[in-house]
Amino acid sequence: MANRDDNLDLRILGVDAGDEVAVARRLSLKTTRGAIPIVLHAPESATRAVVCLSGALGGLDGPALLYAKLGAELPRRGIAVARVDYRTPNDFGECLLDALAAVAFLKGTGYRRVVLIGHSFGGAVAINAGTLNPIVVAVVAISSQLAGTQVVNELAPKPVLLIHGTADEIIAQRSSELIFERAGEPRQLELIESGDHRLSGFGDRLLELVIGWLAARL
Repeated sequence: MANRDDNLDLRILGVDAGDEVAVARRLSLKTTRGAIPIVLHAPESATRAVVCLSGALGGLDGPALLYAKLGAELPRRGIAVARVDYRTPNDFGECLLDALAAVAFLKGTGYRRVVLIGHSFGGAVAINAGTLNPIVVAVVAISSQLAGTQVVNELAPKPVLLIHGTADEIIAQRSSELIFERAGEPRQLELIESGDHRLSGFGDRLLELVIGWLAARL
């Protein structure tokens, strides 16, 4: 796994806009290291946004379709949602660059407050990216891996929410418990009884939990 102190040289060269459906538009963020696919759900005049980061396999929907659901719900509350697909899934350094590029793109287009949400591998990516850009105001890590999260204490005083299923067969809940122990305040840990790695069957609970937590921070 690449270290976040490796060469982090990536510049945004432009944006190619694709199809638009409802308030969602497919974008391709052109960079010096390749194109980053993004689906952006953006209401007019929004200055707040959520950036969604998937696990090691990449993708756009997140656990229990959380990211797609946030894209449908949050714009009605004046909050944009950027669902990011990695250029090189499972390469920590490159995925961290993708997250930072998405935040930089949002900042360049007028957004002033951003929350990062990451699942599994993406939880560690979100925690790292949250320490590196001042417009990131909070981080949510769901079913997060432990590797790469040693910097979580550097997030403070930005709040961090950790969510984990107690029946996770891929990454044990102890991972989020250890991240929680290392994090500074404010911090919150929510364990979902019987939830698996993707929190299958708990989509409504997960959506309610995340939206409720975001409301106080965006």
